[in-house]
Amino acid sequence: MRPVLRALGLTIGALFLAGVLDSDEMGIASPSAAKSALPVEPDEFDRREVEAYYDWRSNLFFRVFKMASGESKPDFMTARRTYKASVNQYGHEVAITFSHPLFYWVDLNGDGEFEPAKGEMWIDIEEDGVNGNERPYDPVTPGEAPRGPMPLPPQPSGKPGGHL
Repeated sequence: MRPVLRALGLTIGALFLAGVLDSDEMGIASPSAAKSALPVEPDEFDRREVEAYYDWRSNLFFRVFKMASGESKPDFMTARRTYKASVNQYGHEVAITFSHPLFYWVDLNGDGEFEPAKGEMWIDIEEDGVNGNERPYDPVTPGEAPRGPMPLPPQPSGKPGGHL
């Protein structure tokens, strides 16, 4: 019984040390470090949202944000798949979407553009929110898309307000 307990104790100790020593300390970039630039999407009607629109070509609903304070350009964008898009009785477009985004963009270099080729686009195939399983995505790379190639998003027009 003692050898079993000793082996179990050594295994638990090794796992604890592996958890304490972050992979960055060993010279390996951890996946969570690469994703640290990816913020959580703000709630609906958040004041940082500058534009929201439905793109019928890709069947995605885009939300554009200014996460930095001041007179900055939009620096964060999300896109989620839609179940249905329609026009309500008042003439406003309404999009019924999945609960979490499929794509995320972060303007890492601050030039006001979302550039997937520069590592500024992520995909969350699970569509379960920002939790560490997102990975960098380049729509130009063949075979990367979850359901076929996805076009680049239209450039935000920079209109004030969060209109659809």
